[in-house]
Amino acid sequence: MEFYVGWSHSDAFFTDYFPNCPVLISAVPDNRGTMKKFKNKPKKLILDCGSVLYSKQKSRPTLREIFNIQLSLLNDCTPGTKVALVHFDEPMINKKSLSERYAAMERTLYNAYEYLKHYELFGVRDGTYPMGVIQGYDQASIKFSAHELMKMGYRKFGIGSLLAKHHVTQIEMIQSAADIVGPSNLHVFGVTGIPQMRAMVDIGVSSFDSTRPTMAAAFFQVFYSKPFRTFVLSSTRAKLTSSNRIGDPLPCDCPVCQENPNDLFVPSPRDYMRLRSIHNYYHLLTEFKDILEQKRREFDAVSNVLWPGIKSNL
Repeated sequence: MEFYVGWSHSDAFFTDYFPNCPVLISAVPDNRGTMKKFKNKPKKLILDCGSVLYSKQKSRPTLREIFNIQLSLLNDCTPGTKVALVHFDEPMINKKSLSERYAAMERTLYNAYEYLKHYELFGVRDGTYPMGVIQGYDQASIKFSAHELMKMGYRKFGIGSLLAKHHVTQIEMIQSAADIVGPSNLHVFGVTGIPQMRAMVDIGVSSFDSTRPTMAAAFFQVFYSKPFRTFVLSSTRAKLTSSNRIGDPLPCDCPVCQENPNDLFVPSPRDYMRLRSIHNYYHLLTEFKDILEQKRREFDAVSNVLWPGIKSNL
């Protein structure tokens, strides 16, 4: 299971600090040409369609225009990069009625069909694969959406439109999708609460992505792990409701703190926000790895009980 960090043109270059960090980039105009700016280009990449941004705009680009942005980003990748290309989907943000939700699901499936024709027509290079987006509002619609994508020929899938839902509902919908397409074929878009991360590890999904390290940094927050905690900078004048404030650094082995931990506590300019996002990524990744390790130990313990004398290789 892998953790992809969401990245945009003004964010920190995570691969400068973590060379093997998988990255998700949305195909929006501001991100065109940005792959050239990476000193260490991602080895694993998801090129998302940017549908959350486009859904908030009155006019939207065509599927072909989005595909062209993806191709431009792809052309600037290092040869051999493993890249998932995500079709243009219709998020269920602000879709209140059942008819609106159903229409969004239908539009997503239509786009998925059209996108696959583009993908096959243009002969996208080796190392890439198309990812179908499961857009559903309940278990029945998730099942329908997933089966339709499978019939089209998709073999890798992502599930979206989970952010506004309660974490219990998120987990239920992830499980429903995984039951249909197989957890090893499923990516989860934008869900990174700690309970959800534990559940995704239990389910065994292939990957998930998050912009949480950068979003928290932008709102003057810093993470620490073991145990995982979130603090708001005491130095900020922003009116934030959290009373969990911090004014001095805690012990930390992240790349930023090894240089100067006090940089985390400078609210602005943006350069310091980027440093906070690197620090936050380090601690969210640490928490994720701890969850994975705990799961591995549990698996080994059960294996040793069921199969005496045989040691697990996982």
